[in-house]
Amino acid sequence: MKISRLEIENFAIDESPTITQQSVSGRDLLLYGGNRSGKTLTFNAILYGLYGRSGTFGISPGQRSKVNLHFDNSDAVLRERSHRFEHDGDLFDATEGVERFVGPEESVRLQFITSSPPNQPISTLNGDELLDRIRGILSSGNQSEIERHRRAKADLKHLEEIRRRGEDSPSVGQLKRDLQSLPISRTENRIENIIELQRLIDSGEIKIISARLQKKDEVAERLSELYDERRTIEHSLKKKREELSDASRYTQEVNDLLIDAIEEFTCPVCGRLVEESIARSRLPSNCPQCGRPRDLSELRNRLREKVDNADTTIQKIKQDIADLEEQLASVKAEITELQEADPELEGLNQFVRTALKQAEHDMEQLQVRTSNELKNHQEELSEFKSAKEGLEGQLESRQELLASIDESIEQAEQAIDRLEQEAFEEIRDDFTDRLSTIYKSIAPDLGTNVSLSPEGELEFPGTGSEGSRSYNRLSSGERRLVNLGFWTHTS
Repeated sequence: MKISRLEIENFAIDESPTITQQSVSGRDLLLYGGNRSGKTLTFNAILYGLYGRSGTFGISPGQRSKVNLHFDNSDAVLRERSHRFEHDGDLFDATEGVERFVGPEESVRLQFITSSPPNQPISTLNGDELLDRIRGILSSGNQSEIERHRRAKADLKHLEEIRRRGEDSPSVGQLKRDLQSLPISRTENRIENIIELQRLIDSGEIKIISARLQKKDEVAERLSELYDERRTIEHSLKKKREELSDASRYTQEVNDLLIDAIEEFTCPVCGRLVEESIARSRLPSNCPQCGRPRDLSELRNRLREKVDNADTTIQKIKQDIADLEEQLASVKAEITELQEADPELEGLNQFVRTALKQAEHDMEQLQVRTSNELKNHQEELSEFKSAKEGLEGQLESRQELLASIDESIEQAEQAIDRLEQEAFEEIRDDFTDRLSTIYKSIAPDLGTNVSLSPEGELEFPGTGSEGSRSYNRLSSGERRLVNLGFWTHTS
């Protein structure tokens, strides 16, 4: 399929040449002319005809631009007021028609050799992409199989991420946090205290403790002050520990956000996750919306600042906790000293004191409250343990599924590596021989043997003692020749 007719009017600038070429023959299309004669504009106009505004190299078409490309099979892409593709009498959207009837953009664009080295086909491909193109020509069966495994790997990674993040159910992290938040240990401690209180009631010791506290002497008053102070400190400690937990979780969540934001993004069209390595090779260097350079460093810095601030907050909270723990230890020591000096207060503790105060030292009321509280907390403990079993089951199931997915991903990666190695052995000599031959036929005086590394790097002999040269070390002229040879080889 070749371009057979061109119509270009008002493209990009007022002085843009009007081209109406009714018959384009021959195997290749070469644009030549003096400076400012319109070579680059025509080159970009053809790209605009195929791919619209996003297809050109740094040139914005005008509002009145007209570019029509007609092909030798009677198809045509027409970009005037409406953008359409004609095929066998049917009309399609221009972009859809080009992709469907002309070919994939990544393959078609290889045939456009601009004079600017950074925009030449080989310059725009990384090593893996170059090997993909070569395999597609010389080992299409292997390449199809590699792409099949890659799609399987991408699907598995997408599934893994959905299961990890919990888009349709609680995430792994949320399940772990829910497990940690279950107050099983606190409830068990509470039940132990209630059982001990019940023992004091049954033995009659609680009446002795109650009578002693109601004497209101110096020791009883001081113990009351100390227990109130202890309660205040313990309440402050609880709040500080909650603050520490929240701040630590915030730091981890921000770090997770950093990883997610930098390593991958979600396609706004299909909603699938895209790895950064793929995104970087497919997105332009500037944002397609605002035109600003696409750079994540500002995002990294802002989030890093938030994490640093959170770290500072965490250190301050830890110091506050240490100070409160020191105060609490001092209060407990004084309480112990006073109670050891008075045998009637041997069974007194914070829980017993609070229970007596709430019951107003009424033994009958204390017994009823204690029995009810023991029953309620035992029921709560049973519910918490049941919830724990359910969460542990969900977490275990999710982790088993993730492990299975990881294993499948690893198998896909191994298959890809094996196929790539087999294909490389198959294509290396064939490709380098062909490209070297074409290169020599284009420029006999500069003709040289080309080699290809397993990483997809093209290597050329150096001059003198400099050794081999990579593609990036070639001169602009040499790069143009290599790209012409590559296009001739792959077209």
